[in-house]
Amino acid sequence: MTSFEDLGVSPDIARAAAEMGWTEPTPVQTEAVPAGLGGRDIIAKAQTGTGKTGAYSMIAMTRAGPGAKIPSILIITPTRELAMQVDSEVRRLSKVSGHSSVPVYGGADMRRQSDDIRRGADIIVGTPGRLRDMCERGILVLDGVREVVIDEADRMMEMGFEEDLGAVLGHVPRERHAMMFSATMTRAVERLEKDMLNDPAVVDASDGNAVTGLTKQYVVKCRREEKKEVLKAILSRGTPKAIVFCATKAMVDDLFQDMRGDSRVGTLHGDMPQSLRERVIRNFRDNRVLVLIATDVAARGLDIEDVDLVVNYDAPSRAETYIHRIGRTGRAGREGISLTLATRRDMDFVRDYENEMDMRVRSIEVEDIEPFETVHEPVRRERRPMRSERPRRAEAPERTAKRSDARPQRAGDRMVVEVNLGKADGVNRTQLADLVRKRAGLGEGDVGKVGLGASSSFIEVPADAADFVIESVNGSVHGGKTVVCGYAPEKRRFEEQRARQGFMNAHAMSQTS
Repeated sequence: MTSFEDLGVSPDIARAAAEMGWTEPTPVQTEAVPAGLGGRDIIAKAQTGTGKTGAYSMIAMTRAGPGAKIPSILIITPTRELAMQVDSEVRRLSKVSGHSSVPVYGGADMRRQSDDIRRGADIIVGTPGRLRDMCERGILVLDGVREVVIDEADRMMEMGFEEDLGAVLGHVPRERHAMMFSATMTRAVERLEKDMLNDPAVVDASDGNAVTGLTKQYVVKCRREEKKEVLKAILSRGTPKAIVFCATKAMVDDLFQDMRGDSRVGTLHGDMPQSLRERVIRNFRDNRVLVLIATDVAARGLDIEDVDLVVNYDAPSRAETYIHRIGRTGRAGREGISLTLATRRDMDFVRDYENEMDMRVRSIEVEDIEPFETVHEPVRRERRPMRSERPRRAEAPERTAKRSDARPQRAGDRMVVEVNLGKADGVNRTQLADLVRKRAGLGEGDVGKVGLGASSSFIEVPADAADFVIESVNGSVHGGKTVVCGYAPEKRRFEEQRARQGFMNAHAMSQTS
């Protein structure tokens, strides 16, 4: 069996790969890594799920060691979600080698990204627009880049990033090693290849089995009005980690409303605030959400290795979309299952899938689906301090600043946050709840009890959204006043404050209403 070290990968990176559970190289890694480590530019036809991220990351990090004061590796992706996923994988691969990585993408705080860059980074993973902006502002210096990667080049061209990409590459030295990965080879990609690469090695890992070979594919025939109950019956066969694909945002929301009583369920669609989308993806990756209801647009590039099940709640009309969806499972050597809930009309689409893949999608009854036996325990990660937990602004009350070190107060599956708004500011409980919902993009039932005080108040929010709520609300302005939001203090002190400020009265009223 070929090992990563046999391919020439540095021992530190090979060790990290082994700790990630990578037992042997994938076909694209076997082809690309030796050529890339030998100094050849690379053009690779490879879809998500083939191990392409590992291939170019191992090449780049082996060739460019850690400890650079300015970036030596630049990885460009078309979307924020893919940038975050690539950054996460790079960090895991660099656990032993010590490479540092910073993700750079739009929709996030540029000041924080700038601070991270100034502290030093070996690797920058970013989207074309934000990269160009930071280069032109002089925040990001790419003079030391030796390794350049363009990931999902076809998607990059489809989204109209050709000009931004050219501008970014204009800041990179001409003498560099370059790699480009794309699921398809369009004319735009071929044009980019000619401009960017020098006598590249060609790697083709585009065979359909690279994505679907480990995925058992089934179709469950049912009427449209039966789909919700069929889905619930499928998900009841164990506790699978699943992605449920819907055709539209409205369908995602409708299905979530029907299933929201289950705390394992989350949603992902294009209209969600970027910060909330990041939180949902993080929770799904860390097993705090096990069922993700999503649209194709939002899940584009979603790269999570331990998905047991993909359900096509709405059968896609294009075989390409179907193949992309089911590629979310059956990854990294693990088997997965895809199920398409198909009406009689949808069966024409299923035949298109079969023709495109040259394989049969077998019809199955729900009771014949193998039980899902894998247990997904929540991953506990060290929580990064949020802005609300760092030194407060000068106008923030001293009392609140001191509480940033207090132990957070938990109330069941909720956390309690405190804001420096109360009766003296002319607000009521409804207005405070609306403030939190609007700033954090939460749903109607996500905000719990509100304890209204004279100058500060307490609000219950979902535990897994507490960091996001604090970051979203803290620093906002209400009635001309800068809002300070942080975790409520430890339970004993919180109970004393709550009693003084009428929180217990609010609780009693809620019990009798």
